[in-house]
Amino acid sequence: MEQVAKNIDRLVTVAAGMGYHPDRWIVPALYEGAAEKLGGKPISLVATQRIIEQVKEGNSVVLVDQFGYLPNMPYGETDGPLGVASLARAVRFGLKALPVLVTGPKDINVARQTTQAAGLNVLQYGEAKEIKTACAGEITFPVVDEGESAKVAAKILDECTPKAVISVETIGPNKKGVKHSFSGFDAGAKDKLPGLEHLFYEASARGILTIGVIDRGNELGSGTIEETVREITPYADVCQCPCKAGSACAVKTDIVFPASISNWGAYAISAMMGYLLKKPEILQNEETEWRMLDASIKAGAIDGIVAQPVMCVDGLGVKAHQGLITLLHTIVKNALSGT
Repeated sequence: MEQVAKNIDRLVTVAAGMGYHPDRWIVPALYEGAAEKLGGKPISLVATQRIIEQVKEGNSVVLVDQFGYLPNMPYGETDGPLGVASLARAVRFGLKALPVLVTGPKDINVARQTTQAAGLNVLQYGEAKEIKTACAGEITFPVVDEGESAKVAAKILDECTPKAVISVETIGPNKKGVKHSFSGFDAGAKDKLPGLEHLFYEASARGILTIGVIDRGNELGSGTIEETVREITPYADVCQCPCKAGSACAVKTDIVFPASISNWGAYAISAMMGYLLKKPEILQNEETEWRMLDASIKAGAIDGIVAQPVMCVDGLGVKAHQGLITLLHTIVKNALSGT
């Protein structure tokens, strides 16, 4: 079991970034720091076991993604929504629980369209909780001040009573409360962002399982390994905005999963869930991966590296991501075969 997880985690932390973005090569070090927090165990295994322990049929799981901000990414990027869609499939088809997409106004349509392309209908939460077929719920988190954000977060958790709250590539505040782009600039300088971090503050206070899937360290969950992030990630300790407090997100989660691309960390959890439940089909196949990426772009997402609405995620073309899916399926199916 651990060897399968190690192979999965090794695959999704491979340094595959573009040459002029050397920070992509720091992910293995971030992963090691995160694994140390779990006693050195493979993160995909621990995260998946915790989800399976907590989430039962009929429960809900809140899935969060947000990276839309002006002027660079008005509707977010392609890294994040696909990971959420993959986890939504795993939660629904693997655990028979209800995935609930929660994000801000700029990102909700991308999350919706991408998840629909993954094979789930997406309805308002109040409708979705009454549906027994393949669907997910959605809740839009408004852009309000800190006090109101805390109240909104509490209301959402009261309504959904989730057994887990999971973030994939959600931009988060540093120790001064500033949210940064990957290059260390204030992402909220021109556009106020929703306070999705309050979902994690509130979930932690209630003892609800929290997981953050990250790739650079400016995303929710990075606070769990903030010292490591600040030591090795460019601009994490000293940013390029007036706050000078670094881009490292200070928000902690029970488990943080650094991957080369955040979507890949989510895929690792979906793959591991398929292995543990003996349902490898809950991880999307290569054709579905293509549809998910195409849907996210048509809804307004762009590649965060090349800054265009093209069939890429973090500078890697769709064939690379389809290839990763093929390898994940191969690892799981070969492990389940017993040969």
